[in-house]
Amino acid sequence: MTAPPASAGAMRAASGAAVLFALATVVLTWPLFRHPATTVLAAPSVYAPPASLFVQSDLNLTMWVLAWDTHALVTHPSRLFDANTFYPALSTLACSEHMLGNVPLFGPVYLATGNPVLAHQATLLASFVLAGLAMGAYVLYWSGDRPSALAAGFLYAYAPFRLWQLGDLHVISTQYLPLVMLSIDATLDRGGGRWPVALAVALVLSSLVSYYVGYAAFFLAVVYLMAGVIARGRRALGRLPSLVLALATAAAAVAAVSVPYLLLQRRRLIPHYEALGFANVGFVGMMRFGLRGLLWNYLVPGRDVFPHFLTYTALALAVVALLRHRSHPRAALVAIAIGGIVLGLGPVLFTPRRVVPLPYQLFARIVPGFSAMRVPYRFGALASLGVVSLAGLGLAATRRFLHDRGRTRLAAVLPVLVIATGLVESTPRGLRSTPMMVGEGVPAAYRWLAAHGDGGPLLELPTRPGGPVRESLAMYYSTFHWLPIVNGYTAYPPRSYLDIMKAARHLPAPEALAAILERVGLRWILVHRGEIPAARWPDWEHTLDGALRPVAVFGSDLLFEVGG
Repeated sequence: MTAPPASAGAMRAASGAAVLFALATVVLTWPLFRHPATTVLAAPSVYAPPASLFVQSDLNLTMWVLAWDTHALVTHPSRLFDANTFYPALSTLACSEHMLGNVPLFGPVYLATGNPVLAHQATLLASFVLAGLAMGAYVLYWSGDRPSALAAGFLYAYAPFRLWQLGDLHVISTQYLPLVMLSIDATLDRGGGRWPVALAVALVLSSLVSYYVGYAAFFLAVVYLMAGVIARGRRALGRLPSLVLALATAAAAVAAVSVPYLLLQRRRLIPHYEALGFANVGFVGMMRFGLRGLLWNYLVPGRDVFPHFLTYTALALAVVALLRHRSHPRAALVAIAIGGIVLGLGPVLFTPRRVVPLPYQLFARIVPGFSAMRVPYRFGALASLGVVSLAGLGLAATRRFLHDRGRTRLAAVLPVLVIATGLVESTPRGLRSTPMMVGEGVPAAYRWLAAHGDGGPLLELPTRPGGPVRESLAMYYSTFHWLPIVNGYTAYPPRSYLDIMKAARHLPAPEALAAILERVGLRWILVHRGEIPAARWPDWEHTLDGALRPVAVFGSDLLFEVGG
């Protein structure tokens, strides 16, 4: 192993690698960054229907979440969780992931430009760069081999788990996981106070990015720490308290931010899936594909199922590491990969004789908040982490073997070949981008509301056409005016929203509008006439004109004031 690099030469090398990762990201995901200020991923180019519909909505949701986080933290941080959606409900940010761990990347760009699209794309780009650098630093620590470290960085940053889920920024923000392992190793080997702090920061950022990544990060830390102490013996025990303190501090920080979620779960707005027998579509993987089918996803490429493919390049090099690297961290990395695969199986294993409970079910029972996790396959990130880490060590061992036998040219070119073959296996084809309205391109109605909305609550109608995409767009466009809005998109909508939408489905009946106005104190109603069948518009017009004051017409968008 080598000391964590800190010299000027190491910094230059890291800077060069960062530039290389940034350029590679642009090339491999083209055309996603061709117009980063005005376009995002077109979900159907990566995801099959119906998932593509929800992922496109998730993209809008993600931009809103990160923009709201930034806006709230610089204006009213104490009201962070009382977001502007699903008015008049409270704690509405907790209806989705808060994604605060990505705010350090998103926030500066958003504050400088006011453009949530550019800030999202910058965060996506930074995630790939940081993932590559973090894995490279870990492999360099154990091998001292810079080319192998760079290749491992490529295999991790552009693993199928990340590249095949480009529409889920929070899910693929696994860039801090290698730093969890590196921080533990550096502390156990050299002591000091810097690396325990780095461990705590990596755990907190991972958890604040996404609770899926967070639970994976803490699982990783516990398993890797136990393996590291066992491998080093008594000499590691004296440095164990600082790492335990780092774990406890990180857990306390995450728990403090998670209180709104636990309160919503207590109110049964966020389900306890363990208590419900895991009755959710997210848990049907085992029933649908069986154990063999789920494991097969790690060995055979198949983007339409689960993005678990580990690539033959990484698997082959991982086998080399198992054969050649006989000491720590081999066993730890194997345990992490297996742990990720087992957690990814979900709560139960179906056998011909009986249903066997798996660790996922135990964690859902005893770990606070874990019972709200509804997509087990996301823990497959740990399999990618473990296998790629082993692959980096296997590549370094192969290069040493070739050097010892005088095959220096082959040893020199091998990392390039590894990068090339890995990218051929993982790079998605046919990516497309889709435009988003920003700046002067934002529909005029929202720009008018930004200037004249006066903080009044807004409802957008109709509610059915466009479904989740329309509701998520209302959230996205609210980042340009920040008025309280009734609309919203989430897996766990508040009951007040469901009641209002139930009434809205009966529009244009006058009593439906009256029921809405009785349930929520509105100032503005924005009607998208283009989404209403022409034959039904006279009925809408009669109802709206009879109860509301017309304010302005913006093309096919009509703005009304309540009680004006």
